[in-house]
Amino acid sequence: MNVQLYNNVLASLSITRDKRFLTGMNIIFDLSGVLFNPLITENRAPKGAVLAIKPIYFSKTVRLLQDCVEQGHYLFVISNWTEQWYDFLLADPQIASMFKLFDDIILADKVGIKKPDPRIFGHLIEKHKLDPCRCIFIDDQQVNLKAAQQVGISKGILCRNLNLYQVRQDLQFHGAL
Repeated sequence: MNVQLYNNVLASLSITRDKRFLTGMNIIFDLSGVLFNPLITENRAPKGAVLAIKPIYFSKTVRLLQDCVEQGHYLFVISNWTEQWYDFLLADPQIASMFKLFDDIILADKVGIKKPDPRIFGHLIEKHKLDPCRCIFIDDQQVNLKAAQQVGISKGILCRNLNLYQVRQDLQFHGAL
């Protein structure tokens, strides 16, 4: 999808985002292992490789996020990525546009708390006055899902092998799609 077309889609979604349903949920995504290839991490990426990184299934990823927004849900990220790694990704216009779909992106080094410390989830809940019972957390590690449960986020989705089809089915199971 080219950047202009993608920006047009984002503009059309702004109407939906301004008229969120009262029944909307808070869907919290991890980045590595859910939206991005977990094998390409900050410590393993060769110099310059970061500029070529895209979500493995970019169009499917964007469609899933757009469907969540169209259903009236708020989207968040909690990631252990560093600000430097995140800033490198923002250099890509498509990724920067995709990140605009999120209401907030919490980076561990920015708040000084890393997953699986439950306080990072508490930080998001407190910052946005979220009801943990209305949250769904999607991560590729069970230990992080358990940490989210410690602050009351009981709905969790374990994403294996970047399987967005399964994530979509699980979101349907939880009533989000």
